[in-house]
Amino acid sequence: MKYGRFLLLLLAAFIILLICVTALKIFLVQQPFLAEDVPEWKVQELTPYKWKLRSVDDPERSTTAWITRPENMQCDTLIIIGGVEEGENLLAGGGKWKYTGNTILMKQPVHSFLLRHHWKNWSLLDWWQIPEKIREETRHTLGALDALLNYVKGAKPEDKRFTDKVVLAGGSVGAAFPVIISSFAPEKVDGLMVIYGFTNFQRVIQPLLFSQGLLHYKLTENSSDFSDNVKITSIRLLSKFFSFLLGNMVKYGEMEAYLPNISETPIHFINGTKDPLVPPEAYLPLWENSPEPKSETWVEGGHFNPGNPEDMLRTGKLMYAWADAQGLRSCNNVEK
Repeated sequence: MKYGRFLLLLLAAFIILLICVTALKIFLVQQPFLAEDVPEWKVQELTPYKWKLRSVDDPERSTTAWITRPENMQCDTLIIIGGVEEGENLLAGGGKWKYTGNTILMKQPVHSFLLRHHWKNWSLLDWWQIPEKIREETRHTLGALDALLNYVKGAKPEDKRFTDKVVLAGGSVGAAFPVIISSFAPEKVDGLMVIYGFTNFQRVIQPLLFSQGLLHYKLTENSSDFSDNVKITSIRLLSKFFSFLLGNMVKYGEMEAYLPNISETPIHFINGTKDPLVPPEAYLPLWENSPEPKSETWVEGGHFNPGNPEDMLRTGKLMYAWADAQGLRSCNNVEK
């Protein structure tokens, strides 16, 4: 009897210790980034329209940037980082981004991360370190974007492709990166756009996990069957638990922690009026914590879909119109 009670106490102590260690781990990993956290990356021009970006300290980490630009013109530059599914086609045929100025699209380095570290081969230690792994990938994405900004902003005098005006834009889960980089050096960024961006990750993640759970078990939320309702309740509780956990892990990406530090840089938000991914409580903190000058555009419909040419063209036109109105989309003839 005493032995059983001892084991019970030991188990309880272990659980409490595990909870405390996990809470400390998440607290440490969720701290906002500082400027000194951004690693050094380098830009290599493979062709006039395709660049390779690579980490200086960890050369295995690399990503790609594509550029479209008018010939024989010196232009202002728009640098875009989208979500995790975009690629070269965002600038190519489907999007028809044929507007005045240079437009650069940077692919998130997380693509190569997922290829290098396939989750099926992860050990238990790998899963325990997932918060640190996600933070590290985020840190390197900041490094790649920072390198791209500095490369364009610090173009040599003989490089006639770029003016000294650069706009950063981020879409969906890529929206936080330009905001964070801009907060570290607002004097380098002449304009900032947040496209279908969001904060309050817990509020965004929970419905996604819940809907995916229903889909996996082929359930509908309005089912009247008792056993189905038990499963639905379990899925809802689990989705709330994991969204709480994941939301706190990536709290360093909440943009309202960085937006107040962006001074004298125009900020523009583009949102969907019926975006199922971004409820008001996931957007309003962004608007409320942004300094002037700021503005917003509301587009009829849901979340931006990079696979939809109409979405791409419409959003591209809105981005161009705002940057042009700010005097950040001009070109000059290159003197020969």
